[in-house]
Amino acid sequence: MKINIREICSRVLRHPMLQGVNLEQAIQYAIDFTMINGFPGIYSDKEANVEIDDYKGDLPCDLIEIEQVVDCKSGVALRHMTSTLLPGCDWEKEMHELSFKTQGRVIWVSFKCGKIKLAYKAIEADDEGYPYLIDDPVFLKALEDYIKCQAFTILFDLGELNANVLTHAEQEYAWSAGRLHALYKMPSLSEAEAITRMWNTLLPREHSFAGRFEHGSDAEQWKTRY
Repeated sequence: MKINIREICSRVLRHPMLQGVNLEQAIQYAIDFTMINGFPGIYSDKEANVEIDDYKGDLPCDLIEIEQVVDCKSGVALRHMTSTLLPGCDWEKEMHELSFKTQGRVIWVSFKCGKIKLAYKAIEADDEGYPYLIDDPVFLKALEDYIKCQAFTILFDLGELNANVLTHAEQEYAWSAGRLHALYKMPSLSEAEAITRMWNTLLPREHSFAGRFEHGSDAEQWKTRY
């Protein structure tokens, strides 16, 4: 379930001591909170095709983090580029492995023209560009406490707030943030089983990346003949 960021901001602005915080400020605090914590459950999994021209293409505007890049023609997964130089015409003179790197909102790849598919994390937004958040009471409480701390810190710096009030707000945020981390960063039983299978293998899995991790957590069987 998702909730619009404007609704959570309206809840915060009901506080008598936060009447000076406008909607734009509250939204910025909320975005900062989601970016700082980076909980996987906050973001949505999305895919997009990007046209490559002269070794580069434009990244989606809602991109937060790239999960994997695949060449649409060959189906080969691109690894991250380790070269300090950007791709150029001299790259065509030698064979090389498909790779990519990003600079700002541009992705560079090791081939001149083509098309790639991006698997990435994104923040969902409504028609007006306002992001959606998780409709979860633990998450929303931590977000409210974070916004309160940021606003109270400004009031304290201006000499308009007692230090005890700020300390109490920081303690509440510490408790709610800790609970949120325990909820969203601890793997579930099924996720823990998948992680265990990826680590405990009979033989090293050297091609999981090229296979887009589709079978990275498949169970292995030891077959013997008697």
